[in-house]
Amino acid sequence: MKESIKRFFQEAKPFFQWITTVVASVLLLLAALSYELTGDYMGIFKFFRTIAVVEDHYAGDIDKKALLDGAMKGVVDTLGDKHSTYLTGDEFKMFTEQMTGSYAGIGVYISKADEGVFIAGVIDGSPASEAGLQRGDVIMAIDGQPTAGMELEDVSLSIRGPENTSVVLTIRRDGADRDMTLIRRNIHMQTAAGEMIEGTDIGYVRIALFSEDTGREFTEAYQSLRAQGMKKMILDLRNNPGGLVDQATLVASNFVPKNSVIVSYTSSDGQEEQFVADGTDEVIPLVVLVNENSASASEIVAGDVQDLQLGPIVGVRTFGKGTVQGVYPVTKDDAVKVTVAKYRTTKGREVEGKGIEPDVIVPLQPNDPVDYQLEKAMELLQKP
Repeated sequence: MKESIKRFFQEAKPFFQWITTVVASVLLLLAALSYELTGDYMGIFKFFRTIAVVEDHYAGDIDKKALLDGAMKGVVDTLGDKHSTYLTGDEFKMFTEQMTGSYAGIGVYISKADEGVFIAGVIDGSPASEAGLQRGDVIMAIDGQPTAGMELEDVSLSIRGPENTSVVLTIRRDGADRDMTLIRRNIHMQTAAGEMIEGTDIGYVRIALFSEDTGREFTEAYQSLRAQGMKKMILDLRNNPGGLVDQATLVASNFVPKNSVIVSYTSSDGQEEQFVADGTDEVIPLVVLVNENSASASEIVAGDVQDLQLGPIVGVRTFGKGTVQGVYPVTKDDAVKVTVAKYRTTKGREVEGKGIEPDVIVPLQPNDPVDYQLEKAMELLQKP
């Protein structure tokens, strides 16, 4: 019996040596991969060991999906960049909807001021419009949850939801609070729309954000107004959070000189990148309206108008988000949004942390009965 066992191990020795070599090679590869990804040969092993310790020893219930999402968020949050984040299923869906301009909700634009989260605008024909919500209404709570301390994205996510479901908003208007129940519907947000200002040759165009259809929508509105006799334009970028840089370039092509550089930046691999507008020979006088919630691509457009001396900027200093984010799917439901570059205006100005300083500063409060910024824009365009 002993001889049989001895003979077995002698005959199997090459196999065990092969297995040992394979295991050692795999461990070395994992260690090398770990160092490449984390800067620590034991990094990947530490990650899985930490999860195992928490799951085995934590004295409470554990949501494994939430645990993994938290770990992934922690990886990105460690960058210390407020614009880089790990997007979980609901967050990724909301981001995608924003970029396509279609979502299930009530049809409001929201913003933030000292008073709290307020309604900056209402989409015509939406549940919000039908319920009588209006600019300046302060959203105190959503389904009983106070909005104090909530980020705008969280407020927006709480208001949105499945089509045909209800949401209760606690609205403060003129110092009084009241609950309003609204039924969510599918909203296709027209991101750019305009009209002629009666009795003038001035066209007014508002851009809510730069999503997939914004370039087309703006061009259609712009050409329609030109056909109606528009010789001057007010471009309203207030409360515009930005969006797709290529769409901002398409928008600018309608009113900037030919071959104008709209955005330039240095990518992470050191390459110089530029977005150049086709432009036009028919440049018309214009005024751009901005406020503290005008960000990203809207700041780029406003900055370019300043750089090219196409017209004055009216309002207050913009938000100051001057970085480009790339969105990289991890699975079909999750993605990483990460800053890949800082962008520059036509003359090479960086916007990050600085914003765009208007040529004419005009403050405006949510409860002001008159849109003083719009009035100033009209006054400037009507000067001889």
